[in-house]
Amino acid sequence: MRGEKTGGRLPGSQNKLTKTVKELVLNVFNDIQEHPTANLKSFAESNPIEFYKIASRLIPTEVNAHVEGKIINVVAPGKK
Repeated sequence: MRGEKTGGRLPGSQNKLTKTVKELVLNVFNDIQEHPTANLKSFAESNPIEFYKIASRLIPTEVNAHVEGKIINVVAPGKK
């Protein structure tokens, strides 16, 4: 077992601070969606270029698929 890491977080898991900050940001985001002018739709309408820049980063750049008969299994990049 020489050189193997023992203990700690599992690979790919988030630390507590990162998880907490992401949850807080998501909560604020969800809260402001009900505001008539300070929501994502208003931002997109006022700033379409910036909105599409952000939205384009959410589109996967790579999709791996394995086809078996009529079933398609889609695998996210970096996953097996």
